Amino acid sequence: MRIPLAYLSKPENLKIVIDWVLDDRILAYPTDTLYGMGGRFSSHAVIHTIDRLKGRGDTPYSVAVSGRHMMETLVERIPPQLARLFEQLFPGPYTVLLPADRRLDRHILDRSDKIGIRIPAIPSILRLIETIGIPIISTSVNLSGGIPLTRPEDIQVAFPDIGLLIDAGELPPSQGSTILDFCVEPPRLVRRGDGFSKLARLGLDFSPAT
Repeated sequence: MRIPLAYLSKPENLKIVIDWVLDDRILAYPTDTLYGMGGRFSSHAVIHTIDRLKGRGDTPYSVAVSGRHMMETLVERIPPQLARLFEQLFPGPYTVLLPADRRLDRHILDRSDKIGIRIPAIPSILRLIETIGIPIISTSVNLSGGIPLTRPEDIQVAFPDIGLLIDAGELPPSQGSTILDFCVEPPRLVRRGDGFSKLARLGLDFSPAT
């Protein structure tokens, strides 16, 4: 099933997607970088299915949230430096690693004490997540180590088990999100991706991870 992004806000389409996610099924959806493969973040069944589809199971998945309030429900704290940068970075092509809330099931984080969080700059996707009321997994649509797919037709051929796709057409080339680790001081650059040049324009100098 494909739902055009332009028609996602129609009540009947929203209901389809919300029911789909709450039923622990997998969908593909556009972000401001790549298409994401996702589903309900807290579902072990969803995580196991995505592991199987991607051929991956060694690292936790990032999540997409609707805004700062939902982010705060997942973390112990928002570090001061991120709090100062928040409006400049989000929504945008950044994944931030933050200290995960101690109440989160560590199995869904692959036993990590960190959680990666995105707020992609796609307004209708953010409204969808806000309406659902829960974070959704955000990982690129590809086999582990493979090239992410940017065309809806290719996604449907390569991943027929993804039964629902929110179709934004072919996405432009992307390096994926820039990943910044705010669990350390000073914060570190984990991956240079889209939006990296903006950090320099903001006068920020993130040290690469070692």
